[in-house]
Amino acid sequence: MSKEKHLRQYYQYDFIDKMLVTDAKYVGKYDFPMLRQNNPDLSNIECWKPFNYLLGLKNPEVVGIHCFVDDYQFVRLRKNTSKYEEKIAKLPCFICTDFSIFRDVNTDINVEQVRKNRTMAYVMQKINHNTIPTAGFGGEDTWEWCFDGIPKHSTVAVTTNGIWNDAEARRLFAGGIHTLIVKIEPVQLVVCGLCPEWISTRYKDVHVISIPNYNQMRRNA
Repeated sequence: MSKEKHLRQYYQYDFIDKMLVTDAKYVGKYDFPMLRQNNPDLSNIECWKPFNYLLGLKNPEVVGIHCFVDDYQFVRLRKNTSKYEEKIAKLPCFICTDFSIFRDVNTDINVEQVRKNRTMAYVMQKINHNTIPTAGFGGEDTWEWCFDGIPKHSTVAVTTNGIWNDAEARRLFAGGIHTLIVKIEPVQLVVCGLCPEWISTRYKDVHVISIPNYNQMRRNA
């Protein structure tokens, strides 16, 4: 991507996001919208499904929806929120978008990915108060600011998708989780995908909830 094209996209995203959250309080180094503290009861959710199953749900009142799938599956939510609003409002829990954060890329790209995640979570919290924000992170250079806008003592969701066959990704995941817990002090941590046992043993004050990712869901169907 050329620098000129990237800058056009940067300002386009900035304009769209500021229009979506004109009433937000902005925080942190890059002015992300501040989200509302939220600790929903997840014990009555009968099953979890990814975002691409949302419109086909027959019983949204008992299904938790997460966005830990490829970005193209949920980018349409940002472009056409009203199409999904009615179903999202009925869910017992909606884990919001997870626009991917990368290591070893231009900081501006990751900043805009986090901005989109916070913006969508802010909008979704108005539609469904049981919306949980995602905490995405890349290399150590992102940990200073990538959790800005996530409220302390709340519920946060992360994924282990893509880390198991990459030693560096596993190392960065462990460091990112530690930074998240130290900074945000979450009450509940939802982990989508295979959940390492060390999270629960190392961070005993955090209630860790493991939910299946897309592949696990398909295998268990």
